[in-house]
Amino acid sequence: MNEPTQPRPERSLEERASTRTCVGCGARDDKASMMRFVVEGGQVVFHPTFQPGRGAHLHPRPDCVRGAPKGLARAFKGEARVGAAEIGERLAASCERRMVGLLLAARRRGDLAIGAEAGARALRAGAPLVVVAADAGSVRKTTEVEGAIASGRAVAWKTKSELGALLGEEAVAICVVSHRGIATELQSMRAAVDAGRAPAAEGAECSKVREAR
Repeated sequence: MNEPTQPRPERSLEERASTRTCVGCGARDDKASMMRFVVEGGQVVFHPTFQPGRGAHLHPRPDCVRGAPKGLARAFKGEARVGAAEIGERLAASCERRMVGLLLAARRRGDLAIGAEAGARALRAGAPLVVVAADAGSVRKTTEVEGAIASGRAVAWKTKSELGALLGEEAVAICVVSHRGIATELQSMRAAVDAGRAPAAEGAECSKVREAR
């Protein structure tokens, strides 16, 4: 004899208010773990906190980005016809802008150590994150930076000249964030950038394979 099915517990109003459905995978999750966007004129616009309109949510994960076009078509009844690569690029661009704002906020707060020596001191003092330029070279081979990389407390982002221009310096190979909240969000945004660019990178790789045949 089959056991009677137990009814699912009703979620509280607070739980329902804090969860959303990802258009990429269809799963419900805390809205804080997803990126919100609106669709305007068939275009996807992320971080539209200043804009009204019908919103949707997306996990910043490669699989969810790839599944987003079908989810969007269902959610917006065909109003949005956007490919995964375009959605991903818009996600990546939005997260890149957010990273710029976070790094500048850390500097304004006095929670950013710029340069190898200052960065090493901050890491020895327990700073949670080091941002390493993609072309940092030998600077990334220091004991402190290698330790941060090994323990998952590092992100690679921009070039030395780009970080320098952002922070008002000629060139910056590393900078270290001491504020834990900012550091955590920087890591999340950096992962989202990679997730957003994955479909475009896969498409480019497929094109190379086709051309080689």
